Amino acid sequence: MIREASAAGGKAGYTESSPELEQWLARHIAQGFGAEALVLSMLRSGYDDAFARQAVAAAFAQGAGADAPALPAARGKAPVAAAKAEPQVYVAHGGDRDIPILFRLASPRIRLFQQLLTDEECDALVALSRGRLARSPVVNPDTGDENLIDARTSMGAMFQVGEHALIERIEARIAAVTGVPAEHGEGLQILNYKPGGEYQPHFDYFNPQRPGEARQLSVGGQRIATLVIYLNTPEAGGATAFPRVGLEVAPVQGNAVYFSYLLPDGKLDDRTLHAGLPVASGEKWIATKWLRERPYRSEA
Repeated sequence: MIREASAAGGKAGYTESSPELEQWLARHIAQGFGAEALVLSMLRSGYDDAFARQAVAAAFAQGAGADAPALPAARGKAPVAAAKAEPQVYVAHGGDRDIPILFRLASPRIRLFQQLLTDEECDALVALSRGRLARSPVVNPDTGDENLIDARTSMGAMFQVGEHALIERIEARIAAVTGVPAEHGEGLQILNYKPGGEYQPHFDYFNPQRPGEARQLSVGGQRIATLVIYLNTPEAGGATAFPRVGLEVAPVQGNAVYFSYLLPDGKLDDRTLHAGLPVASGEKWIATKWLRERPYRSEA
């Protein structure tokens, strides 16, 4: 589970362990990587400095007969003995720059991109949306109409594909990191959640058995993936939760969580059930991009 905690410089840092992190540390220690190299890799992936050092020291101590190495107490101190090599750092090619991947889950396919957007790009999207915010609707599964429901409490603003130079640049970057052409994307949706605001567990794909949702398939086919970009870091709460996976992703400004729900056999992955957890303090701003199997708004 990924959670947010305070870190130096006002940025959030991850401070909770997970089986995946423990396995990653054990594997790289067995391969001969040094302690400082592991700490540096964790820092680049968004972990808190002190937590990274504690986790690495604990992993060495738990190794077969290995003694925990002496690590510097903080960044900038003299490193321990030079590492043989640096662990693999996964990146996605974003067209104009490379985007680090904080974690990758194979099934269901979930990725967390670090700083997909700069702070300046996030702030600019928020500013663009303020003049057109309205209560966010959902598609009625029986009629296809857009209705307001209590399960979704956000205010939202919709933009057309390529409507603004900033949006066009971001859409090109999204296409590069996801591999889904920009023309397959629905318009970018900016959402704002006030304290207590949430979006209860739901699926983003359409159910072809419900007439209202089936109507949506005629304008680009089925949705195949979602990208949620965090445009600010709320004071508390507001994580994106995947209850059937046991995963929570902390909202950190600039980061983006991507999840695909179309399986290789064409079936839809119901493990991508997800929710926007209530904002406990402050407010949350996100940008959502839904991706389709065909160019959006093409004829069926």
